[in-house]
Amino acid sequence: VAAANISGKEAAYDEVPWFWSDQYDLKLQIAGLADGHDNTVVRGNPEDGSFTVFALKGNTVLAADSINAMRDHMECRKLAGAAKTVDPARLADAEIALKEV
Repeated sequence: VAAANISGKEAAYDEVPWFWSDQYDLKLQIAGLADGHDNTVVRGNPEDGSFTVFALKGNTVLAADSINAMRDHMECRKLAGAAKTVDPARLADAEIALKEV
């Protein structure tokens, strides 16, 4: 994107910011930015050590913070960048695949 802009082509950087870190036996994965969220939804059970906390504005996912929930992370990145309305109850239901939410 930087090279395109330097060469006169207008390009916008629109990737969803993401981050991961391994902390001992925990894998932390973050997608999106939670600034301005007004609600959170938990998917999974924190007591089991594998879960995701979604930050929403209205019913739109802004960000997702996952602990030991690697399978969900790529879908979390898509949801955080989609700006689509979701049903929080379906988002919380770990029996429903995130790509179906």
